Amino acid sequence: MTRHPNELRPGDEVRHYRVVRRLGTGGYASVYQVEHAGRPYTMKLATRPASEADLTRTDERAVREAVSLGHFRHPNLPRVHETGRWPDVERGYFYLVTDYQPGRTFNQWRWEESPSLRRLVRVLAEVARVLAELHEQGVFHRDFKADNLLILDEDERPVLIDFGAAYVPGAYPLTELLPPATLHNLPPECVALLHQSETEEQVEPLPATAAMDLYAFGCLLYEALTDRHAFSPRLPRQLLLQAISLLPPKEPCELEPRAPESLSELTLRLLAKEADQRPPSARAVYEELLRLLEQEGDTKAWTVPYAFSPPTPPAGAHTLAVQESLAPPEEASEAGAGEHSEPSGEKEGVNAAPPAEKKERTPSRGGRRWAGVLLTLALGGAGLGIGWGNVRSACATALAGACGCADATTPDSPAPVEKGRTPVSSSPVDDLASPPSSPRHLSGLCKLLGACATVAHLSACVSVPVRMAREMESFLQQCPPEARETATRLPLFKKTPFSDVEFTSLTDAGPPGSSPVNIRSGPVEGWLSVAVDGSVRRVTGVAKVFPDRVYVRLDRIYLDSSHTRGPDAVATPGSEEAPICAVVMNMNYSAYGINTFTDIEKYKDRVDLEKVDRGPEAAMLHSPLLNVRLQFPEGDARNRY
Repeated sequence: MTRHPNELRPGDEVRHYRVVRRLGTGGYASVYQVEHAGRPYTMKLATRPASEADLTRTDERAVREAVSLGHFRHPNLPRVHETGRWPDVERGYFYLVTDYQPGRTFNQWRWEESPSLRRLVRVLAEVARVLAELHEQGVFHRDFKADNLLILDEDERPVLIDFGAAYVPGAYPLTELLPPATLHNLPPECVALLHQSETEEQVEPLPATAAMDLYAFGCLLYEALTDRHAFSPRLPRQLLLQAISLLPPKEPCELEPRAPESLSELTLRLLAKEADQRPPSARAVYEELLRLLEQEGDTKAWTVPYAFSPPTPPAGAHTLAVQESLAPPEEASEAGAGEHSEPSGEKEGVNAAPPAEKKERTPSRGGRRWAGVLLTLALGGAGLGIGWGNVRSACATALAGACGCADATTPDSPAPVEKGRTPVSSSPVDDLASPPSSPRHLSGLCKLLGACATVAHLSACVSVPVRMAREMESFLQQCPPEARETATRLPLFKKTPFSDVEFTSLTDAGPPGSSPVNIRSGPVEGWLSVAVDGSVRRVTGVAKVFPDRVYVRLDRIYLDSSHTRGPDAVATPGSEEAPICAVVMNMNYSAYGINTFTDIEKYKDRVDLEKVDRGPEAAMLHSPLLNVRLQFPEGDARNRY
């Protein structure tokens, strides 16, 4: 039986290529190292075959990437060797074969190498030059981010990857409204269009522009200088969008004293709310970075290691924040929130707007001041131990004060209160006692202030992932010495603590050949990849299922077990039992657990409703093949990932 692209294992064949190992899996494609005639290549397979019923247009995105890359021969772009479909040449999964170039994503590279600012800016300048050359030919990436920038091990050359969302002149559009960019990297003009689409039936899509890629470049530069996102992907979706629209990010040199003012100032210009306030072109950014290298590159601040520790999973309770320590997020679907990253928990800050001047204060300026005050109150309250009911009450007061002038004819009246709580006055706040203005001027602010109560409500939901993340972290930290020693006996884990496990105790939730599976809280069993040649060992553990997320820990491995491949596959369960400590992680290894498969309507061709387990503590997963992290002996460098 043909495997789904997400489920290929070492030794499987796709056309004349043999799968060596999986490199990554995303929402639209899976990427593998393959080999043919003794040469290594990278193969990217779309996760859905060609179909007019595919609303995600996954196949079209894969074809778009091949077309985009096929236009260029560039040392900073992947070189296309072959495209095709598999297993059926007409309706199969589209694949793209490029050079295999060993390297690391931008963030992984800087975390592990601790490059100096000079090295860092040299790499970023080269990236700006690549963007400039693309833009000058009318091509825009539209999903530029750290995960789509590969730094080669051989010469630290940056390679820009993942052109599935790219705009190419003359090509048909893939998206109706917005590019499928990562949500927290959306520029303000895209957020404004999203808000417009919620109130108007006919909305014209935004044309692809260089300014959008430059904003994303600013997000990357912000991450490089501060090790934080400009706007936290852990914020609730609506509050995140309002923050992007209204709040300026803190200056990088305020968050990280080592960041030069020159780079900090450039970053803020790249992140300007108005597109015409950003640098005029990627070429201009490239030239400015070269100028800064020439002027400051030989100073001590630019030549010492600019080190940040890799993000560690949370070990305790955390508050939501507009800015947080950097942990790479999952990719979000078009204008939708993807899987949230867990924060590292070491450096969090609330990005309050600067105090408004006490001169003439327009409703907009005062509104921004209150936006910062409310974000500080709502997002920092939990960290100070303030009850969320009190935060809700305070938000109600501020909401009435900030938005009361939107309708000056409405008489003041007591705000509704919860039973048992002291009523809070809803009279206008003095600072905002300015002349009445139309609702149109304050609509964005009122949405943000209204989201204050939403944050308070959603905070209760945060407790589950925080609590479970704490349990997973505790399980790893308290791993007994003999279990840690077991991990050192597995050859695949010589450099990193990561691998994958294919669970066999789950039940299918779709027709043959589809990926969704049912999982229930309780014992689980599967096969853990332990060697590059595809060798696996049987593992057992326990799963805890919530409606939106599943957590799994593995505590036993059978060292003499084996599982052969092919039509005559034989599984030997083994009897040499050994302890082990491993937990399931999300697709980019940045958070404990994995999101459940909930969008049945969008992927209804992959789900058989009669097979879906609707029992208590049951959910669906996209695939039985999941990422895992193992724990190693004390002091082992692999534990720092």
